[in-house]
Parts: sequence; structure tokens; C-alpha cells
Amino acid sequence: MAGNFVLMTLACLDGVPSTDRCAEILGVHPRDIDPSFGVIAIDPEHGRYAVQVREEAISQLKQSGGEYNGPFSNPRIEGFGPPEKD
Repeated sequence: MAGNFVLMTLACLDGVPSTDRCAEILGVHPRDIDPSFGVIAIDPEHGRYAVQVREEAISQLKQSGGEYNGPFSNPRIEGFGPPEKD
């Protein structure tokens, strides 16, 4: 899936949501959710989850009535410098 993605958090108290349900909560098309990232549980006891959404779709967020926050950056985490030798 090409394109730049941003991280969004959302609330869903009905259990772990599918990517389609996350799209519904955010008010975006399901194809705008990154399926390879999936739905990440942040705080499942309180119904908090994260997904990656196409950056272009963020400008089209609808007031879906769902609770969400973002967008947040999600930089790639990589090592710094050469590996240390024991």
C-alpha cells in the first residue's frame, strides 16, 4: 500500500475493532487504513486503539461521532551507529 501514513488513536468499547470498524469510527474509507499495520491495542481495558491512516484521508475526516485523536507522527525506529561488539 503506497502513500504516507499518520498514526491515529481511537476509542472502541465493543472489543478489538476490525480495520473496517476503525475506518467507520474515524469517518474514512476502509482502504485508507493500513492493513499491514493493523489495529494496535494501546489500552484495551479503556477501549483505546491505534491505526495508521493515509495522510491524504486526514483532511477528509468526518465528524463521525466517534472518539479519536491525532494525527500523530509514527517515525521509523532504527539503530543509531554501528552495532556494539561484546
